[in-house]
Amino acid sequence: MIGPDISKVKKEIKKLNIPKDYWGIDLNSFFDYQWNIYISIRETAGKTTQSLLLGLVLNKLYPDRYSIEYLRNDNSQIVRSNVETLFDTILKYDYIKKIYGGKYNNISYKPITKKFYLTLTDEEGSVIDEAKEPICSLHAVENWKALKSVYNNPRGNYIILDEFPDTDRATYKIFTELLNTISTIGRPLSSDRTPWLHILLMGNNTDEYCFYFDDFQISEEIPYLKFGGSIPFRTEYNTTGICKLLELGEVQKERLRTKNIPFLGFSGKKAAPFTGESEWGGEQYKHITFDLNYEECFFRRAYIFHRGRYIQIDLFNNEEIGRFAFFHFADTPKYNDNLIFTTDPEKASDIYGFGKYEKREKVLKACKMITDLYKENRVYYASNRVGSLTSDFIKNIR
Repeated sequence: MIGPDISKVKKEIKKLNIPKDYWGIDLNSFFDYQWNIYISIRETAGKTTQSLLLGLVLNKLYPDRYSIEYLRNDNSQIVRSNVETLFDTILKYDYIKKIYGGKYNNISYKPITKKFYLTLTDEEGSVIDEAKEPICSLHAVENWKALKSVYNNPRGNYIILDEFPDTDRATYKIFTELLNTISTIGRPLSSDRTPWLHILLMGNNTDEYCFYFDDFQISEEIPYLKFGGSIPFRTEYNTTGICKLLELGEVQKERLRTKNIPFLGFSGKKAAPFTGESEWGGEQYKHITFDLNYEECFFRRAYIFHRGRYIQIDLFNNEEIGRFAFFHFADTPKYNDNLIFTTDPEKASDIYGFGKYEKREKVLKACKMITDLYKENRVYYASNRVGSLTSDFIKNIR
């Protein structure tokens, strides 16, 4: 047999009697892909618990093939206080006892090694038996180099990256670090092992410019992903994946509709794509409501380059409203002496390579003017996508 038997997995899950409102993993399609990306809002109950339950079931059915490899982006996210309660909901409802038929009924955490072990305990909590191998190992993606020299788990075929958009580090490195981490855990990636390997990324996210979407080359489709929809994709190495905007249960939908629940710190309208009332949520950016007169434009040589797109910045001086900036998408600049704001060192401008002193001074003055206009909210955007990409750029350089 190649890969897990889906019918057996479904049968084991069914035995647990999990309320339908709390089960978001589509077992009909999950094993068709090596990569599953699940996006949702915090009202989607128990994503992490669901993913851990699936890992426990896989371990019960195929103990030589599966244990859980639980990843977060940063070290600060896997400190003891953040992770020792990871299985609390599972313990609360006796799921371990149900899954393993009484062989185990509890779980213990070893903070030094960052591993969880299945245990059998008596009514007083004393350990009667403990599994020899860990059921769940925790890793930070930023530790990929250290992990490479010390770690290998032949059973590490079920990998969870929880809260994948959440990181304080430079985002352009993280996807490569994730791939290095997975290749370390899953080595060797033989033809025998590959069908068993499944990677699940989960996050509460409405940022259409999340760096992972770029790396999976689905960022163009993401803004049009509706509630309950999905985007299949194929990686460079011919592995398959799917990105899903998880559907809420009816109870959770009703709760969102009847209350203006803050969503990720924003007002309830940000939850619109998840309640089915509209497409991807986002800010409304200031648009031009009057005719642009390019005779009033005095500087057109500034650009933002971010996530593969150029945004041109045109500076105007209008008699009625004064100075303002107009941001719009543009093709690749034709000349080398443009002012380019970017986090990409290969695209960045060398301000002091602009030639004559007078020209450098003009560029530096324009640079300060653009910054001031942005701070003063005197910027107009050609579209909300231009605005959201600009905001994402600002967020990445702060």
